[in-house]
Amino acid sequence: MIPKINTKNDLTRIEIEVKNCLKCILSKTRTNAVPGEGPNSANLMFIGEAPGFYEDQESRPFVGKAGQLLNKLLAEYDIQRSSVYITNIVPWRPPNNRTPSENEILIFLPYVEKHISIINPDIIILLGNVAAKAILKNNEGITKIHGNWFNYKNPYLKKIINIICIFHPSFLLRSPSQKKHAWDDLKKVEKKINEL
Repeated sequence: MIPKINTKNDLTRIEIEVKNCLKCILSKTRTNAVPGEGPNSANLMFIGEAPGFYEDQESRPFVGKAGQLLNKLLAEYDIQRSSVYITNIVPWRPPNNRTPSENEILIFLPYVEKHISIINPDIIILLGNVAAKAILKNNEGITKIHGNWFNYKNPYLKKIINIICIFHPSFLLRSPSQKKHAWDDLKKVEKKINEL
């Protein structure tokens, strides 16, 4: 039987669980938990890797330079940031912004799956390798799978969700020549939104 998870109270409960989780070594090094942000009825959900320095300070996802670039990408397609839900695979900042370990990802993946079921979006956009591998359980790199659509289901969902992967904004800041791929991938999202 699929657990009933679909209310704002459930979202608040999961955010409290994330903030109080002591199973992960990151609990000793992070400043704040960054569980997610946006309306709990959003049709679009973005999932990144983990918070950076500014996110850790403000307890909000994507507020640093990568977040500013994400905002520009959204604005290009007339998507208001306030209308989408944004979270990360790991809600705590790894020291020195290192990539989250496999164990850290496994600890928080159930929270992410519950988060997805509560928001219940029509489309999920995975930002970068870590999110793509964690959610899709796919070992192919982002350069191979970006721009492709996948069907997603987890134990808490009653429906299949459309997922697409795009390059993480922080990668695009380091490799500006790849921004064209992000624009093209988001055009596919725009098309899918119009089809739904």
